[in-house]
Amino acid sequence: MTTARSTAFEVREFRRGDGDALRALWLAAGFRLLGDDDAGLATFADRNPGLFLVATAPSGAIVGSAMGAWDGRRGWLYHVATAASYRRTGVASALVGHVERRLAELGVVRVNVLVREGNERGRAFWTASGYDAASRQFGKDLVPPRDAGDAEP
Repeated sequence: MTTARSTAFEVREFRRGDGDALRALWLAAGFRLLGDDDAGLATFADRNPGLFLVATAPSGAIVGSAMGAWDGRRGWLYHVATAASYRRTGVASALVGHVERRLAELGVVRVNVLVREGNERGRAFWTASGYDAASRQFGKDLVPPRDAGDAEP
């Protein structure tokens, strides 16, 4: 168990059945849900063994997430989020550290993360974590994402 600022949490791998709690965490964090249904999460976990992590409170509630991936060339981090009640307690740093170590064990030499425009708190976290900002990323949604304003996760 990890304890930071008197707030205890454990880090474990994603389990099937975590989807509803993760989607609620991500919507609360303002993330768009794109490919984050149960089937999509299971596929991601299967393709990236040991890299999809969650942080849980002593009650078992999910309070943080980090999805690590390796495309064979670069490492990637997605959906790094912390519940509001656990922010600034080391949850995100612990999750990112676990994923970075696992990626390094695989031989990954660089890891990238995408931060939405206007997410200053996210930019500050990644800068403090040693990441350099780059503005060369382009993307295209192939299906419409669900935003926090949509009815169901």
